[in-house]
Amino acid sequence: MAPKISIIVSTYTNINGFKYLLKYFENKGYEVIFVDNMPDKDKPYLVHKVRKVYKNHRGEVMYLPQKKNLGFAAAINHAMRYVKTPWILILNDDVEFDKVDGPIEKLVKYAKRNKLAAAAPLLQNSDGSIENYGYRILPYGRIELVRKDDKSGGIDGLTAACLLVDTKMFRKLKGFDEKFFAYLEDVDLFLRLKKMTSTVNFNVAEEVVVYHHHMKTSDRMGTLKSRLNMINWWRVFFKHPDKIKFSLKFLVERIRNVNGYLKASIKNM
Repeated sequence: MAPKISIIVSTYTNINGFKYLLKYFENKGYEVIFVDNMPDKDKPYLVHKVRKVYKNHRGEVMYLPQKKNLGFAAAINHAMRYVKTPWILILNDDVEFDKVDGPIEKLVKYAKRNKLAAAAPLLQNSDGSIENYGYRILPYGRIELVRKDDKSGGIDGLTAACLLVDTKMFRKLKGFDEKFFAYLEDVDLFLRLKKMTSTVNFNVAEEVVVYHHHMKTSDRMGTLKSRLNMINWWRVFFKHPDKIKFSLKFLVERIRNVNGYLKASIKNM
């Protein structure tokens, strides 16, 4: 029997990712909610075609087209209005599941067994390399990805590309901070989670593998990613002064963000 879980997918321009996830979940018995930040005529038709298949497997597919781009954070929060299950799985539309049976069931069992509020699978890049085992936030405002041989120092958070979260905890945190729009919203979420619980109750389930095909959406967004990174690190700094410290290295990092934005602007001229 499928675990009681809602799958939430924020989708934009990645139509192939949309089709893949729609097909992947059609016989799994889950509630799947697609929040579409760029609707077109094809997506509602595709959902309509598989809706009966979902119901035959005691599942449900919900399609929520938006009149404007809500961004990732607000899209996930919007979908939460419809969630009645004890667990949610937040997904990017650029992930692909390993062919091993039951990855989501294994992820939920891992979280329950270890009494976690959140868990993520082991993310692999398209070339088969490991993306990370979580991340640390450096005090000058930069992400350090944790490698397998460097796990002893602990982690500060998990990427939201594929993230299992206890529904009650997510609602207690009031979801993502929508001011972040996209990028670093997961950093802020886990910093708030650590403050609320005072313990690290999240981890990576290494036995569950998911492939993360980066930039399927970001590479079509021009300067938006670099601009949001530039702005959102300041948001993290002001919200979490206990974690991010003002220093010369902090200023150097912010200048690096500005340079990244300028380079992206020139590239897209």
